[in-house]
Formats: sequence, C-alpha cells, structure tokens
Amino acid sequence: MMRLYDLLLRAYPPAFRDRFGEGMRHALASDLARARSRGRVAAAMFWLITIWQAASLGLSARRAERRQRPHKFSPIPTSRGTSMQTFFSIDWRDALRSLRATPVITAAAVLSLALGIGANTALFTIFNSLLLKTLPVREPQQLAVLDDGSWTYPIWEQVKARGTMFDGVFAWSNFGIDLAPSGATDMVAGAFVSGRTFEVLGVSAQLGRTITPDDDVRGGGPGGPVAVISHGLWQKRYAGAGDVVGKPISVNRVKYSIIGVTPPEFFGTEVGRNVEVMIPFGTEPLLRPSALDARSTWWLEIFARLKPGQSLADATSALRGLQPLIRTATLPQDWSDSEKASYLKEPLTIVSAATGRSALRSRFEEPLNVIMAVVGLVLLIACANIASLLVARAVSRRHELSLRLALGASRWRISRQLVAESALMSIAGGAIGLAFAYWGSRMLVRQLTTSATNVVFLDLHFDWRVLGFTALVALMTTTIFGLAPASGTMRIQPNEVLRERGRGVAGDARFGLRNVLVVIQVALSLALVVAAALFGRTLSGLTTRQLGFVPDPVLTISLNAGKTGVPKDQFGPLFDQVVDAVKAVPGVANVGASFTTPVGNAAWNTRLEVPGMPEASSMRPAPWVNTVTPDWFATYGMTIVDGRSIEATDRIGTPKVAVVNQTFATRYFPGRRAVGARFKVDREADDIEIVGVVADAVYRSLRADMAPTIFFAQDQQPAGRDLMLSVRAAGGSPGALTRSIADAIGRVNPLIAMTFRPLSDQIGASLVQERLVATLSGFFGALALMLAGLGLYGVTSHAVSRQRAEIGIRMALGARPAGIVAMVLRRTSWLVGIGVIAGAALSFWGATYLKTLLYGVQPRDLLTFVGAGAVLIAVGLVAAWLPARRAAKVEPTTALRSS
Repeated sequence: MMRLYDLLLRAYPPAFRDRFGEGMRHALASDLARARSRGRVAAAMFWLITIWQAASLGLSARRAERRQRPHKFSPIPTSRGTSMQTFFSIDWRDALRSLRATPVITAAAVLSLALGIGANTALFTIFNSLLLKTLPVREPQQLAVLDDGSWTYPIWEQVKARGTMFDGVFAWSNFGIDLAPSGATDMVAGAFVSGRTFEVLGVSAQLGRTITPDDDVRGGGPGGPVAVISHGLWQKRYAGAGDVVGKPISVNRVKYSIIGVTPPEFFGTEVGRNVEVMIPFGTEPLLRPSALDARSTWWLEIFARLKPGQSLADATSALRGLQPLIRTATLPQDWSDSEKASYLKEPLTIVSAATGRSALRSRFEEPLNVIMAVVGLVLLIACANIASLLVARAVSRRHELSLRLALGASRWRISRQLVAESALMSIAGGAIGLAFAYWGSRMLVRQLTTSATNVVFLDLHFDWRVLGFTALVALMTTTIFGLAPASGTMRIQPNEVLRERGRGVAGDARFGLRNVLVVIQVALSLALVVAAALFGRTLSGLTTRQLGFVPDPVLTISLNAGKTGVPKDQFGPLFDQVVDAVKAVPGVANVGASFTTPVGNAAWNTRLEVPGMPEASSMRPAPWVNTVTPDWFATYGMTIVDGRSIEATDRIGTPKVAVVNQTFATRYFPGRRAVGARFKVDREADDIEIVGVVADAVYRSLRADMAPTIFFAQDQQPAGRDLMLSVRAAGGSPGALTRSIADAIGRVNPLIAMTFRPLSDQIGASLVQERLVATLSGFFGALALMLAGLGLYGVTSHAVSRQRAEIGIRMALGARPAGIVAMVLRRTSWLVGIGVIAGAALSFWGATYLKTLLYGVQPRDLLTFVGAGAVLIAVGLVAAWLPARRAAKVEPTTALRSS
C-alpha cells in the first residue's frame, strides 16, 4: 500500500514533494498502523479516504503550477511527528459543519441512502449466501459432484469401489427425521451419509466423533445405529450438555445413539437446508422398506474430492472410462429395451460442488436477480433525489461559495469540500444501511420458511464480499449525486459576492440539471410501478384462481404406520380404523384418505394404453394419478359431472375402476362419453373401467394448466405404510381439531406417526415466491413513487421561489390564483410527461425479462402500463399542486418586496 502512495505522490509538483513528501509518508505509516489495530474495516476506510485526498491534492497542485501562481494549500505539517490526519481532516471537518447547518436536508439524504444501500446490501447478502459462498469445509474448490441429480445406491457402490480415481468419495441423501418417540411428529432436517463423508469433507466433530465406515454397515455397526447431531440441535434440545455423547435419540421411532456434534458453521451439502441429524446409509433398512438394493430408486447424491492438480475435465474423463462397467452392473432389469439403451449411453459428468447443491438456489435465482434490479433502481432514484436536493442547497450557498473564491480559495478546493460532504452522507448511509441489511436479510429468509418441516437456513454473516459490496455502493452513490453540486462551482464567479444577495441566480443552469434529475426519477419510478403491478396481478391471479375444490376448512394429516408393529398386510384394516375414529370426532364433517393432497409435495403420473388410441402411451404430459376413498371428493367439495364416484364396494377382488377429470375425458375420448370406457396403466395387465367424471381441479401447481388426472379406488390398491387424511371441519378453524384428532388416532395405535397441516397453509406455501416478489416490488414501487413525488415537489417549490417577483407582477396585473396554479402545473406536467414517456419505453424493453415470473398477465399488458402512468401523473400533479397553491396565496406586495 505504501508503494501505491508513492506512485500517487509523483503527481505532486517537485517542489511540493521535496518539502512535504517525507513528512507525509512518515505520518501516513504511523496513522496506518493505528488504523490496522482497529480492524480491517477501519484500515480499508482509512486507505479509501487517504488515497482520494492524496490524488485530489496532487491534481490541484499540478493545476496551480501550470497557472504559475501560488496555490492556496491547506495547512500542511512540516514536522515528522505531526499527524497527517490534521492535514486530511480539514475538508471533512468543514463538510461536517456544513451538513450540520442543514439538518433536514442531511437527514433526508442519509435516510434515503440508508434505505437504498440497506436494501441492496440485504439482497446481496442473500445472493452471496445462496450463490457465491463456498461450503464451510476443507478446500471447497476441490469438491465435485456427479451431475444430473440423484442416483441409486447400487450406482454409489460401484463408484465407491472405484474411488481411487479421486482423493475420496462419499454419498449424501437428505430426508426428514421425526424425533418424537410417539404420537405427533417432531420433524427436523436429516440426512443419510456414507462412512467417509466427514473425512472427505474435512469436517471434524466439535464433540465426540463423526461417522466412520465401521458405522456404515447394514443394520448398524458394532455399537448399533449411531447418529451425529448439529451444533444447533445440541444447543436447543440438550442445552449444550457436555455428556450428550452416548445419549439416545429417537429417529423415526427407532433408537439411535449420539456419537458426536458437528461444528457450528457446518450445515450440510445443500445451501438453504440446515441438517440437524446425520445417520449412516447402512441403517436405512431400520427406518423404512429398504432402497439399498433397488436399481430404480433414485435418492442420493455422489460427491468426490479431486486429487491435487486434477481438473473437472480429468475427473469426468476418468469416470467415463469406467462408465460401461458402472452402468452395466446397475442396469434396472424391469425397464424396456429403449430405456435400457438410453441408460447405458447416458454420459456421467463431474461438476463443481464448491458452493454446494441447492433446490432453493434453482427456485429463487431468477426472482432474486429481478429484485436486485428493482432495489438497484430504487437506489438510483434515491441518488437522483439527493442530487436534486444538493443542487438546490448549492444554489442557496452560491453567495458563500462566491465569497470563498473572492478570498482566494480555488475552485478545486471548493468542489473537493462538496464531494467530501457527499462522501460523509454516503458513509453515514452505508453504516445505517448495514444495520438495516442485517435485519432485512434475516426477515426475508424467514418469509421463505413455509412450515416447521421446511425451515430455510442461510448463512447471512457479513463477509468480505458483503462489506466490499456496501463500500462500492457507497462510493458509487458519492460519485452519482456528489458530482452534481460540485460541477456547478466551475460556473461561480468571485464578483457575484458584490451583487445583492439572492440576485443573479435566475439563470442558474443547475435548475435545468434538477429538471433532468426529476425526469430520471419519474422514468425509473414508472418502470418500478409497472413491475410491481405485473407481479401484484400475478399474485392476485394465482390466489383467486378457481381451484376446483374448496381448501378451507380442510386439515391434512400425514400418517405413517411403519413403526406400529402391525404386519404389512394389516395396514389397510388399521387405516380403516383410523378413518372411522376420526369421523367420530365432534366437529368433523367429512374424512377422505388419499395418496396425495392437492398442491402437495408428492406426485404420481403414469402412461396409458387406450383401446383404439395406440398413441396414448406417448402423449405428453402423462396423466397425474391419485388414489382416494369414497368420501374424498365430498371432503374437497369436488363435483361428479358424469357417472358415479368411488364407492365402498370398490375393493380388492372387484373389477378395477377409476374416476377421471374432464380434461382426461376430453383428451383421451374426444367426441364420445368417457364413462364405461376402459384403459390400461403402464405395465399392468388388468383393464380399468371409468365409472365417473369429476370436475377439473388443480393437482400439484397453481401455475400449471388443468392436466388429465385419474383417481383410483384406494381400497383396490395394496395398502402401504403411508397415507394422507383430509378432514373437513364442520365449522371454525380446522387447526382446532388437531388435539382431538390426535387423541382419536392415538387410541387406535399410539405408534402411528402423524403430521398436521391446514390445507390453506399448504396452498399458501406454494405461493411463497410470488408473494415475496409481489410484496418487495410493491414496497419499493411505492417508495419510488414517494421519492419521485418529493423530487417534483422540490423542483416546483424551488421554481416558485425563484419566480416570486414574476408571480407578484402577474397577480398585481389581475391574474387569478387559479391561473397561477395552472401556470405552475403546466410547467411541471412537461417534466412528468417526458419522464412517463421515457419510463414507458424502459418498461416496454425490460418487461420481457419478467415473462417467466408472471401468470395470467402479459409482460407488456396495456392496462398495466396505462394504470401505472396514470398513478405517476397523479402523484406528480399532487406534488406540484401543493407549492403552486401556496404561491397563489401570496400577496403581490409581499412577493415584490422579498424578491
């Protein structure tokens, strides 16, 4: 850094370097040592200020030398022991005094900046955590993952057997873990891990030990099934007890032993998800029907640590050399010939995993970019507004600045002080903005959490990227709004001090600059209002969409009978008892059971064979499938439009039947009645008869069009250990039935695991992205309107104050107040009109980038553009009408006397 300062010193005249260079360098070294002792941030800020001051003074000195006249330097230390802070503090001291003299303008500017910088920093903090930060593991840049999603356990075994091609390999699979020993579930984020996972990641236990290959054997290692818990769970559930190692923990109703605690910074391999409990893959058969030998169950991720000097291309090449062996050994035998051929040919690829994997990243990356652009525009509007304020402030100080010039101050010295004032406001705004960002980023992440079982976790601690981004934004804002008043000093003449104060400013060209800034504010504000309106209409369209069912008051209950001890062939009778017990609960109107619930996390589709339609098996998208009990349609208020519903007589041993929706009937049986028709499901021999047609309803996504859907009879399918209950309350909130329903199910079998959730919450969770984007864009659109209104108000007030004499003469000659108001509004309307036209062009260009985030509205919707323009024009006219009305009430003699 001292070398950089030496280079800057060369810009100074030789006489200046010879006289003051050594003393300045010595004092700089002393001050830098003190700044470093206060931390990196203090040192960085010291250097930014120092280099800027040194460069500006050097240019000023060079300019004075070229003019061949003495340069008025500020006091400069001549002794080695004098601090350079005395030399560099003069501008900042004067700037601080000047800002204190106008507290209202200063406060408005700082608060505007704090909001703009804080919003940008908050969004960048989330952006940084979600997309840029590397995993908190050893040498994350060497971490890679087998691309294209999830893999089977047999594929993992093949890769593990050939793991010497890498520096280490491990497998990972996220899943939900129930910590409750019985009754209602207590869900936390969990994961299956292979034996060398922590070794390859380079993560050591904070307490105890981590999982080893000896633990990762089927059925559990020598010490039985073991688990490693997170630092957060250790603190929350065990109060940080030092004897937690060896204690039991219930994992999906199976007893495990805690062997270790991970470090506080470790959250797993998926960004956005904080894993609380990690268990070995070998213990998976203890928790559920095992998928360890299944060649068609895709459920885990395979990671590798590259060898020193090994590139991703080298790793991919090495893996593809062994691909024929891996693919052949894991080929699913029940697939068709075409599927087998595709499986054998599909190439294996290694990609970087330095920043981890993240479903949250893929979902929110585009919306986050849009919101970043929105808050960036808000900051530009704030800068334009502040620049307008500072230009007006500089005009009011013209007499003072002219006096300084007359007393010998250079124009550069005055400009430098004005820039210093802007820099002080940016620094203050940045500091307050950091506090706002700390709170705002955490608030936004909390909005992404949709339930206790879907908690979003992001590491939001400020790092060098966030601090650097904030410093850069503060520097840019200084440049944007600081140059406007500084540039005006070049036109000030020393003899203006001889004029009567307040005279001679009518032709100030900086008023034209303020007009330009207002036009920019209006244009950018219109773009934000258009975006906010489009996102608002998208959210409104989704929330008011006809679902085809009545979601409230319906309570959904996820049941799992895997640890009840009931034989598999008795799951059906057990769930029948549960349904009967829930029906008997007071306040329950209807109960239906199904494989999945509308807009749920689970989905199932299939291919068909329809007699007379050989192409049915290739039609895309394939129809959705659900299995339901007789009362399921009544529970959701869905109407049978033809035929009958599923009935209690549709059980195993009777001919298979199905109810289809209207879209299915129209698509597969055009021009004829679907009831009575038959079809076959892929890989099943039995025909299925359509006995009814139900009205269309949303299946999985509110954004998707109505898709063909089949509803099979639940009692004609083999009963599994999982079931979804849907309960319609007779009245009031469905959540009020939770306790009584849990008690009723517990009386049937206390070991049934159950998770409760109102259907309305489930549907609301599916709209979290749209709600967040609409809320933020609406807030910042309203803020942009307010800033644009303030800018127009300021320009109009300034114009009116400068035209007091003209207004007084007009009124003395008989002009009516209404005419004065109309005159002022007419001039302001030009600014608003130009800004609206420019903003419409900007919105028309940028709207296409929003297309994928919209629903039910076109990006260039005329009604939205017209409505946004009308709102902005109304705000502008109101902002201009207030000072115009005040001007029309001034007495002509008063206006002429004060002009």
